[in-house]
Amino acid sequence: MPDRIVAVAEQRLFTGFHHSSLQPLMKLVGGIAAYCAFCLVLLSLRPFNYVSVRQLETQHGDSLNQIGYLAAGTIAAVCIASLVDRRLLRIFLAPAWIGIFAVLVLSVMVAPNPEAVLRSVALTLICILITSCIVLLPPDERAFQIVSASAILSVLAISYAGIILIPDEAIHGGVGDEAHHAGLWRGHFAHKNLAGPTISVLIMFGIYLWRAGMKAVGMVIVALSLVFVIQTGSKTTISLVPIAVIAVLAGRVFGLPMLTVALYAAAVLALAMLTIGSVYIPFFAQITALLLDDPSFTGRATLWEYGILNIPNHLWFGTGYDNFWGTPLVTDMEYPYAWPWDFRGIVHGHNNYIDIALTTGVFGFVILFWALFIAPAVNYVKSCQIPSNRNLADLFMMIIVFLALLSFMETFFLRRMDPIWLMMVIAVVGLQLTARYKTLKANG
Repeated sequence: MPDRIVAVAEQRLFTGFHHSSLQPLMKLVGGIAAYCAFCLVLLSLRPFNYVSVRQLETQHGDSLNQIGYLAAGTIAAVCIASLVDRRLLRIFLAPAWIGIFAVLVLSVMVAPNPEAVLRSVALTLICILITSCIVLLPPDERAFQIVSASAILSVLAISYAGIILIPDEAIHGGVGDEAHHAGLWRGHFAHKNLAGPTISVLIMFGIYLWRAGMKAVGMVIVALSLVFVIQTGSKTTISLVPIAVIAVLAGRVFGLPMLTVALYAAAVLALAMLTIGSVYIPFFAQITALLLDDPSFTGRATLWEYGILNIPNHLWFGTGYDNFWGTPLVTDMEYPYAWPWDFRGIVHGHNNYIDIALTTGVFGFVILFWALFIAPAVNYVKSCQIPSNRNLADLFMMIIVFLALLSFMETFFLRRMDPIWLMMVIAVVGLQLTARYKTLKANG
């Protein structure tokens, strides 16, 4: 009997239930739980609440999130323990996840206020657990498709309803520190920089659903998501999505998964040179200036340079989890006259790689880069050796490629309930499973 991604096989899935008559009910429960998890990941507990999310970013504390996600995490744990074959859960004993957990533990230990950091790390782990349900709980690939399509359409409907019914909450206004974003859509998200990348990942789900036979639904998701992303004004996101899609589909067209990996590596290296490299190497700075109207990447270059300057201060183990930007290390410094602008109130450094090096040091950077980008690529190549898994593997790899490139412009690694980070969790977990188990079809 074939193995599968979301459950190894029907006989092995419901090990806690001795009566086969319970299986249809438990399959339904698993599908509903996965749908709810997907909606929670995309919507959060505070949709259309810009101010509250901004406060959460800087204060690292929110009672609704702490209680709500703890409850959701408990439900997720019960569902996984009851419905998922124990053998699938071995993926969390893989070196990649052990490394991620080790980095998180160490980052708590080195932080100046371990108790406060521990709460944030606990929330991050709970959100990883909840997000894993999206891939682990559906009883077969068709159920995964239905769960994904239903959740995505629900979330898009809510965001579009917000644009129409409560535009003051769903569209950036013309007042405050970010008046230049006036008219740009953010939907139910806290900011357009969250909305653009997250909805871009939904485009990839739409492509997957279209390729899997749900053509009408896939086309609707792609169309609605594409319009939304364009309205966020996120030029970087719009330019990176085609690169990720082309890199993966090129490998599929030629039947060469290693071609996808090569294009992935080339794209990451090229963007590294055009972003971080442009800060230090005049040749790359000139190329960037030719390609972009704003070679400073809307001021990000200043953050990158200052961040890199501070890495040697805590070289090996960093400053601790999420413990540089927005902390007294930066906020209490004197006005930075030597820099182009005052970055003391910035929430993060708009670069995953630099921020991870700052907060987890060389030790954490190496482990996380391997766990989040190299290991998934290895798993993708393995997944492509199983014909029934290729469409799913393509979806997950598109997400990895896209987020690897986006990481040069935004910070989201390990950031609690950040939906961009949780999209990466889906891809990492998904590729671990498709590399090890055959996908069980609905009637397989």
